[in-house]
Order: sequence, then C-alpha cells, then structure tokens
Amino acid sequence: MTGRYARPLVESALLAALGSVLVLVGYYLPFIGPLAIFIWPLPSAIAVLRHGVRWGVLCSVVTGLSLLMFIDWITAVGFWLAFAVTGVTFGYTVRRSMSSPTVVLLTAVAALVGIVAALASAYFVAGFTPEKLIDEYIESVKLAVEMNRKILGSNPALEQFAQVSQMKDMLLKLFPSSVLLAALLQSYVNFEISRRVLARLQMRIDPLPPFSRWILPEFIAHAAILSYMVIILEPYHKTPVLTRAAENVLLFLSFLLLVEAFSAISYYLLRVGVPRVLVGLICFYLFTIPSVSTLLAFFGIIDILFDFRRLRYGWIDEL
Repeated sequence: MTGRYARPLVESALLAALGSVLVLVGYYLPFIGPLAIFIWPLPSAIAVLRHGVRWGVLCSVVTGLSLLMFIDWITAVGFWLAFAVTGVTFGYTVRRSMSSPTVVLLTAVAALVGIVAALASAYFVAGFTPEKLIDEYIESVKLAVEMNRKILGSNPALEQFAQVSQMKDMLLKLFPSSVLLAALLQSYVNFEISRRVLARLQMRIDPLPPFSRWILPEFIAHAAILSYMVIILEPYHKTPVLTRAAENVLLFLSFLLLVEAFSAISYYLLRVGVPRVLVGLICFYLFTIPSVSTLLAFFGIIDILFDFRRLRYGWIDEL
C-alpha cells in the first residue's frame, strides 16, 4: 500500500466507524434518534470534503456493512440509503464551492431520493407500505396518549391526540407532500449542524442569508395559486387524482409560504428594534394558530409577488 492512499484509507475507516456509532446510538436510544438523524450524513460528507467522492462513497458503504452486525439487514439498508446519498451529495456540493442555497436544495433532493429509495426497498423486500407506516404511527400515538392518561389524567389536549386515528385517510392523501417536507427540513437542519461542526475542523461553509432577507422565487406563488384553483374547481373538472396532486402541492407550498411570511414579519420587527428571541417567539405563536397560519400563507404569496422589502432588485441594510 503506497503512502498516497494510506491517509485517506485510515481517515475514511475512522469516519466509517464514527458513522456506525452515530447510527447505532440513534437506533438503540430512541429519545435522541430524531436528533441523531441530522448528523448521520456528516462522516461521509467529511470523507468527501477531505479526500473526494470515491472515499466518501467507500466510507458510507463500510458504515452500512458494519451495521449488518448489529441490526437486521432491512433496517440497515434503509439507514444506509437515508444517510449515504445525503452525506455524499452534501460533501460534493460543498467541495465544488456551490452557494449555500444550492447546497441546501441539492441536499434536499438527495435526502428525498434516499427516503424514497428506503421506502421502495422496504416495500419490495418486506411488503412495507406507507399505510403500514401510518398505522404504526397511529398506534404509537395511542400508546403515548394512554401512558400519559394513566400518569397525568385526562385533559383536552390528550383527547385531541387520541383522535389521530380519524385522520388516517388524510395522512395517506398527504403522504407525498409530507415526504417532501421531511427531506427539505432534514437538508436545512443538516446544513446548519454540519456548518458549525465543520467550522471546528477548519472547513468553512458560507451561511445562508439572514432569515429576514429570505425571499422565494415567484413561481412558488404562481404554483400555489394554480393548486388552490384546481382544488376549488373540482366540481367542474371532476378529476380526483388531479385534486389529490394539487392538495399535496398546496400543502408543501403552504409551508414555504409560511416561511416567506415569517421572514417578512421578522424583517419588520427587527427594523423597529424587537429582540431576536422575542421575534422567534412571536413567529412560533402565530404558527400555532391555524386561522392565522392560513392568512399568513396568503400574505406569503403577496410578499413574493410584490417584494415589499425590495430584496430582488433593491438593497437593504444587514439586520
């Protein structure tokens, strides 16, 4: 073995071992699993950044193979598909010095590919379908509600969670948009965590623009309006498949429109001197009110189309 490959091989092996530990910790300690999933792609990404895509792929493959010694192979393959594509894509985009929004977008696409591939492999190998996934989710919610009822007694909030089984049909209809949102959120959180971790390793990644200066492309607003029109005109076109597709598109875009609205709100609140922490609390409170959230989604459309903050063609001070 020449010295040329010694360093990449050793570092990639160590990163593969670290990746295996992170996955196993998240798997066997469920209470930190939702947090661990955001750092699973990091070892593969570091291998790509330091030594190239080939070593990142090898690192992820070794991680996946090592998982077979501790968990069943179906779960191991699902985990590998989930973190390998995301980690390698993130490392590649950063290595190519792409812009931060591009990194987040391409990583979201990779995360979506990983999620779909994991679901497809589970379906073809074990017959695992989204309906079964939702059934398991409903059962876990019922179990949690029952445990809380025994400990804390009955209350209105718990009863609302207990009625989640009545939402099964709606959850099935909106499953595609939920997967899209999951991929986008995973990409964003993974970017923010990885950026801070890599900074300690002397690997600097440019941050995203300040949240108060975010603005979405105009086609987002156009697509939201078109989807809404398709839904309300269902009695005329009478195409259930088209309506279901429009519902999924509108749900996904509604989340983006809320982000747009909260960005505009934070901009104006910061302009008048409201502390950042209080701005975050105000946005979170507005998000928890369904009627207000609906109005904010419409405001997001208006802000995208009219660009009240002049972000596309004007200039504003840093907040």
